[in-house]
Amino acid sequence: MPGRNIEVILGGLADAIRYRDPQRIAEFLAPDLVWEGASPGLRCDGREQAMGLIGNRLLAAPLTVHAVEAIDAGEHVIVGLRGPGFNLIPGDRTTVGQTYFVFTFSDGKVVRWRDFRTRAEALAAAGTSVPHWQ
Repeated sequence: MPGRNIEVILGGLADAIRYRDPQRIAEFLAPDLVWEGASPGLRCDGREQAMGLIGNRLLAAPLTVHAVEAIDAGEHVIVGLRGPGFNLIPGDRTTVGQTYFVFTFSDGKVVRWRDFRTRAEALAAAGTSVPHWQ
Protein backbone atom coordinates (compact mmCIF):
# COMPACT_ATOMS: atom_id res chain seq x y z
CA MET A 1 0.00 0.00 0.00
CA PRO A 2 1.51 3.36 -0.96
CA GLY A 3 2.20 5.83 1.83
CA ARG A 4 1.07 9.40 2.18
CA ASN A 5 2.94 11.76 -0.12
CA ILE A 6 4.97 13.32 2.71
CA GLU A 7 6.02 9.88 3.96
CA VAL A 8 7.10 8.83 0.47
CA ILE A 9 9.26 11.95 0.08
CA LEU A 10 10.82 11.98 3.56
CA GLY A 11 11.54 8.25 3.53
CA GLY A 12 13.01 8.31 0.03
CA LEU A 13 15.17 11.39 0.63
CA ALA A 14 16.44 10.11 3.98
CA ASP A 15 17.36 6.72 2.51
CA ALA A 16 19.00 8.29 -0.55
CA ILE A 17 21.16 10.54 1.61
CA ARG A 18 21.93 7.87 4.23
CA TYR A 19 22.91 5.18 1.74
CA ARG A 20 24.11 7.53 -1.06
CA ASP A 21 21.73 5.63 -3.31
CA PRO A 22 20.02 7.68 -6.05
CA GLN A 23 17.68 4.77 -6.79
CA ARG A 24 15.84 5.60 -3.54
CA ILE A 25 14.79 8.87 -5.19
CA ALA A 26 14.13 7.40 -8.64
CA GLU A 27 11.55 5.05 -7.08
CA PHE A 28 9.13 7.88 -6.31
CA LEU A 29 9.57 9.79 -9.60
CA ALA A 30 7.20 9.38 -12.54
CA PRO A 31 8.82 8.47 -15.89
CA ASP A 32 7.57 11.80 -17.34
CA LEU A 33 8.84 13.90 -14.41
CA VAL A 34 9.64 17.56 -15.01
CA TRP A 35 12.40 18.90 -12.74
CA GLU A 36 13.06 22.64 -12.59
CA GLY A 37 16.03 24.15 -10.80
CA ALA A 38 16.00 27.52 -9.07
CA SER A 39 18.04 29.11 -11.85
CA PRO A 40 16.14 30.13 -15.00
CA GLY A 41 16.43 27.59 -17.79
CA LEU A 42 17.66 24.77 -15.56
CA ARG A 43 15.27 21.95 -16.39
CA CYS A 44 15.19 18.22 -16.95
CA ASP A 45 12.45 16.40 -18.85
CA GLY A 46 11.94 12.84 -17.76
CA ARG A 47 13.09 10.76 -14.81
CA GLU A 48 16.18 9.49 -16.61
CA GLN A 49 17.50 12.97 -17.42
CA ALA A 50 16.72 14.27 -13.92
CA MET A 51 18.35 11.29 -12.24
CA GLY A 52 21.54 11.94 -14.21
CA LEU A 53 21.79 15.33 -12.53
CA ILE A 54 20.46 14.29 -9.11
CA GLY A 55 22.49 11.07 -9.04
CA ASN A 56 25.73 12.90 -9.86
CA ARG A 57 25.12 15.37 -7.03
CA LEU A 58 24.28 12.63 -4.54
CA LEU A 59 27.30 10.51 -5.45
CA ALA A 60 29.82 13.40 -5.71
CA ALA A 61 30.17 13.75 -1.94
CA PRO A 62 28.23 12.76 1.17
CA LEU A 63 25.43 15.18 2.02
CA THR A 64 25.11 16.59 5.52
CA VAL A 65 21.70 17.86 6.58
CA HIS A 66 21.52 20.22 9.57
CA ALA A 67 17.77 20.83 9.45
CA VAL A 68 14.67 19.59 7.63
CA GLU A 69 11.24 21.14 7.27
CA ALA A 70 8.44 19.22 5.58
CA ILE A 71 4.93 20.43 4.82
CA ASP A 72 2.11 18.26 3.48
CA ALA A 73 0.03 20.42 1.13
CA GLY A 74 -2.22 17.82 -0.48
CA GLU A 75 -0.88 16.98 -3.93
CA HIS A 76 2.26 18.97 -3.06
CA VAL A 77 4.97 18.28 -0.51
CA ILE A 78 7.34 21.10 0.42
CA VAL A 79 10.72 20.16 1.87
CA GLY A 80 13.38 22.56 3.10
CA LEU A 81 16.90 21.23 3.64
CA ARG A 82 19.69 23.16 5.35
CA GLY A 83 23.33 22.19 5.38
CA PRO A 84 26.59 22.38 3.45
CA GLY A 85 25.95 22.45 -0.28
CA PHE A 86 22.26 23.37 -0.08
CA ASN A 87 23.13 26.86 -1.29
CA LEU A 88 22.21 26.62 -5.02
CA ILE A 89 25.80 27.48 -5.98
CA PRO A 90 26.91 24.93 -8.60
CA GLY A 91 29.88 22.90 -7.37
CA ASP A 92 29.96 24.48 -3.88
CA ARG A 93 29.51 21.63 -1.43
CA THR A 94 30.86 23.40 1.65
CA THR A 95 28.97 26.68 2.12
CA VAL A 96 25.95 26.14 4.35
CA GLY A 97 22.70 27.16 2.74
CA GLN A 98 19.06 26.25 2.54
CA THR A 99 17.02 25.05 -0.42
CA TYR A 100 13.30 24.39 -0.69
CA PHE A 101 11.81 21.74 -2.95
CA VAL A 102 8.19 21.43 -4.06
CA PHE A 103 7.19 17.93 -5.14
CA THR A 104 3.90 17.57 -7.02
CA PHE A 105 2.23 14.15 -6.98
CA SER A 106 -0.12 12.41 -9.37
CA ASP A 107 -1.16 8.76 -9.03
CA GLY A 108 1.38 8.19 -6.24
CA LYS A 109 4.43 9.46 -8.14
CA VAL A 110 6.21 12.82 -8.32
CA VAL A 111 5.42 14.38 -11.70
CA ARG A 112 7.04 17.75 -11.00
CA TRP A 113 9.97 18.74 -8.78
CA ARG A 114 10.87 22.40 -8.41
CA ASP A 115 13.72 24.02 -6.44
CA PHE A 116 13.35 27.37 -4.72
CA ARG A 117 15.68 29.74 -2.91
CA THR A 118 13.16 30.76 -0.24
CA ARG A 119 10.41 29.22 1.83
CA ALA A 120 7.97 31.93 0.72
CA GLU A 121 8.55 31.09 -2.97
CA ALA A 122 8.02 27.38 -2.30
CA LEU A 123 4.84 27.92 -0.31
CA ALA A 124 3.44 30.21 -3.01
CA ALA A 125 4.30 27.69 -5.75
CA ALA A 126 2.42 25.00 -3.82
CA GLY A 127 -0.55 27.31 -3.35
CA THR A 128 -0.40 27.24 0.42
CA SER A 129 0.46 29.59 3.24
CA VAL A 130 2.57 29.28 6.34
CA PRO A 131 1.19 26.38 8.39
CA HIS A 132 -0.05 27.14 11.86
CA TRP A 133 1.89 25.09 14.38
CA GLN A 134 0.15 23.91 17.52
